[in-house]
Amino acid sequence: MLIPAHAPDVPPAAVSAGTRFFTGPGLLVFLGAALLGYEAFLLLTIFGPTGEGALGGFVRDFQQWCYQGDPRTGGVSWAAVSVMLLEPLFVVLVAVVLWRDAIVQLRSPSIWLRHLRAAAAGLGVVAVAVAGLVVYAQADRAAADALPPFPGERIRVRLAVPDKPLVDQKGAPFRLADLRGQVVLVTGVYAACSTACPEIFRELRAVLGELPVADRAGLRVVALSLNPEYETAEIMDAMAGAQGLEYPGFRYVNGERPDEMRHLLTSLQFSVTRDPETGILNHANLFLLIDREGHIAFRFTLDPRHRAWLREGLLHLLRE
Repeated sequence: MLIPAHAPDVPPAAVSAGTRFFTGPGLLVFLGAALLGYEAFLLLTIFGPTGEGALGGFVRDFQQWCYQGDPRTGGVSWAAVSVMLLEPLFVVLVAVVLWRDAIVQLRSPSIWLRHLRAAAAGLGVVAVAVAGLVVYAQADRAAADALPPFPGERIRVRLAVPDKPLVDQKGAPFRLADLRGQVVLVTGVYAACSTACPEIFRELRAVLGELPVADRAGLRVVALSLNPEYETAEIMDAMAGAQGLEYPGFRYVNGERPDEMRHLLTSLQFSVTRDPETGILNHANLFLLIDREGHIAFRFTLDPRHRAWLREGLLHLLRE
């Protein structure tokens, strides 16, 4: 038997397709299409709608995950946005270094048309990644919505309420002790607030609207001024009227002296700090529920879980 001195060469056609893809413009078309699809997705998450609906919910979630988004203001960290947008440029720089000759060919539209399958594959990879994020976001939201039952007495406290003299939006003297025998929902707001306070007022109106009429009669709502140096009775009355909250079921109150009001806010753990640059007050978004005996029974926030518990806690106290 004769043994050939060497194996025959592999026909060029058998390897040229793969070789051409990884060394020619095909890979660059793939990367370019994927890059364009990725950047388009990022622009959607930056400037897309953040209202109701599946898209709005996903955009809000993505902004919180990746852009340090603040759900109270709708703002994002533009430094984080810049990092996300500029990261793909590293891929571009690598491509420029490794495929300098092939990049020149991309100036011709015919090259892109010849590699439409590569472009479609690049966009497909981005689409699959985005779909995975959407599925994850929906699962995460579903897990957050699956709230445990209201713990009831297990989280109830019986804390004393400071008995301080206050003045309501009508200029009338007021003390929290005056409402003993009724259930009281206490929160903290200030008239110039444009971030969390509108959400607090929306929550108050929603809670009051959802309560049965028989239960609503036993509830009083008190809003403590978080800006005692500046809020007068006239300002508080105008704010209460603008929010559609009627007196005397809703009392917007301030201290007789700002320092006394600050002390009351601190004792009730309504932390308030003023941003020295913007003047905006950063504050705790609290809802205190006071039982008929005049004790603080529950403390809730604007957290989704606490919103559900706020309603159950009110009914718990109103029906005792």
